[in-house]
Amino acid sequence: MRRFPDKLAFEDAGMVNGSRVFKLTSRFRYFSTIGEIDVRAGTKTDGASIPRIFWAILSPFGDYFSSAVIHDFLYQGKYHQFTRLQSDQIFLEAMKYTGVPWYRRIVIYRHVRIFGSVHFKGAK
Repeated sequence: MRRFPDKLAFEDAGMVNGSRVFKLTSRFRYFSTIGEIDVRAGTKTDGASIPRIFWAILSPFGDYFSSAVIHDFLYQGKYHQFTRLQSDQIFLEAMKYTGVPWYRRIVIYRHVRIFGSVHFKGAK
């Protein structure tokens, strides 16, 4: 089974709060082990929400970009099927399936768990 059956297609949507934002131009799905996530065209994302000071180490648009799109969508509160913990676990899983090395996955996942709560608008 293909975890990401759709090609990620997006366009530049400008800058928001100092971050480059992109808008999906077509549907983008991910088949997680706990459910399907269907990101609608028109959804906006800034990739991985990594503070600019760390961009030299981890770009917001690295090999985890497609996983970050899924994670951003889950955090935006338009998809109330998953809790924050589940959303973060889906992000971790998706990074694995896109080939992100385990040590980078763990660093990103831990930071999301520590700092992500203020941004989550989904199911409690």
